[in-house]
Amino acid sequence: MRFSPALAAIAVTLLLAPSPAIAGTEESDTEILLAQLDYTTGLSVTFTDSRPSDDVGMVQTGMIGRAPLIVRDNGDSLLQTFLEITPPDVAVPRRLVEDHGADLPPELARRRITGDPVTAGGLTAPASAVNSGTAACNVSWYSWTLWDDAGVPGLAPTSYTTFDFGGFKERYADSHVINCTPQGSPSTLWARHRIYYRNALGNYVKHFDSLVPPWHHQEATKGSIKRHRKVSYDDGWNSSPNCGGGTCVYSREGRFRS
Repeated sequence: MRFSPALAAIAVTLLLAPSPAIAGTEESDTEILLAQLDYTTGLSVTFTDSRPSDDVGMVQTGMIGRAPLIVRDNGDSLLQTFLEITPPDVAVPRRLVEDHGADLPPELARRRITGDPVTAGGLTAPASAVNSGTAACNVSWYSWTLWDDAGVPGLAPTSYTTFDFGGFKERYADSHVINCTPQGSPSTLWARHRIYYRNALGNYVKHFDSLVPPWHHQEATKGSIKRHRKVSYDDGWNSSPNCGGGTCVYSREGRFRS
């Protein structure tokens, strides 16, 4: 079963809109879609901008075992990643060019730059950019992490902040979730992760909120400017270890980096 365009649309909706259960309860940025890319494996990749934080982001979502995620080089900007995973005929969002700064990649000279949202489907990611391993609830995704909670029944909700790891402002927050709840389970059995930044008033403002469906994995990066950040996790089965006889399980890992 492929991750259909309809499911991709649902994933974008979940990305750009808060969950009805928590709508209006948290201060949130306005998310602006820069690009929606859909791959033949069923992988959905979105690039976004946030206002007023001016943080850009990349989110990739796909079905476990069918849609391997794209592996980003730690030193690459989102512009470099976009250029690597799209063919030359796909336009480049201007905001990604602005975020990259000086010393632009030479291949950008052969690409059209646009201020409009970019949509492209039927794409094939280069083999060099795609993870060759299999997602599992006890396997780490990143080369290094600040937190790595393997999937076990009854995993309690939690949050991690930059204050938990030295208290330094960081440029990016990276988060990876694998919802190992069996394929075909009710859509209410989601795993959720949210990414926040701390504004000048000392308040955490949300600029990413997503519900990862059963038997899907998702990786999200958000950032640009050095600031204090937070990532939060919970699930749709209220951490019940008895859900599905113990089969409702998700893993979570992530990091803050400059």
